[in-house]
Amino acid sequence: MATFCKIGFNAKVLNTIEVSDADCQDADGNIDQETGRQFLEAMTKYPNWILEPTGLKVRASKGSTWDEDQECFIPKKPFASWIWDADLKCWEAPTPRPEDCDYWDEDNQVWK
Repeated sequence: MATFCKIGFNAKVLNTIEVSDADCQDADGNIDQETGRQFLEAMTKYPNWILEPTGLKVRASKGSTWDEDQECFIPKKPFASWIWDADLKCWEAPTPRPEDCDYWDEDNQVWK
């Protein structure tokens, strides 16, 4: 199965859908974004679909944003203080999470 993301204005993910490999294969039997996109466009009458790259740390979800330059999906920012780490491709808290802490207290800027 290949996961495709329906992309709207401002590169926002509107939906994700799994498509069988048979509907995404090119003439050589390879999973091909364009073949899958054409299949989805014919089925849904919507033109803007992106094949989710394999091996991503962050999976696509409704409301995330496709960053074409980084070739990854950026989820909604969890807290105002967090910063996007382009190398790790994930949001990072201002301080590393200690092993004995479960959640981030945004008001006090500490892990608890």
